[in-house]
Amino acid sequence: MTVTDAAPDLVAAAERRWQDLLDRIHDLEARVAATMSTVNAALDHHLARLDALRHHLAHPDWPLPAPDPDSPPATPTDNRPA
Repeated sequence: MTVTDAAPDLVAAAERRWQDLLDRIHDLEARVAATMSTVNAALDHHLARLDALRHHLAHPDWPLPAPDPDSPPATPTDNRPA
């Protein structure tokens, strides 16, 4: 309220509302930045893993190891009914 007419001070009330809005926007920006940082780190991690898998599939270790002659055959037995 103003001193002279006991009416509410509309300018001060509007300034308080604007300041409250600006504070809330600042808090929201900080939360979004923190969330985006976490999301970017997770994406970087998963993309690096995918790249390593792609590289491993594209460039396998050569020469491939020879099968052990004493090991059982690699082909599964046919278990279907006759």
